[in-house]
Amino acid sequence: MMDERVLQKLNSIFLKHGVSISENEKNDSIDDFFGFDSISYVQMLNDISNEFGFKIKDEDLLAGKLTTFNNIVKYIHEHQKVH
Repeated sequence: MMDERVLQKLNSIFLKHGVSISENEKNDSIDDFFGFDSISYVQMLNDISNEFGFKIKDEDLLAGKLTTFNNIVKYIHEHQKVH
């Protein structure tokens, strides 16, 4: 079961960047969301890494591990520091 706090925090970060994700869009590529450019994407990933306390590795970014909402949730669970 996904941690509800992680989902809420991630949703609020997406909303801050003008992206609202419905349940059936969580596996869609972030590139598909209207108005979401590469600068917004990088800023959003920076906010995510700051919020959850880890650095996103360049190789993970280039490997496309952070291209959908669900992939980002999985990445957070694999990399966030234990609080």
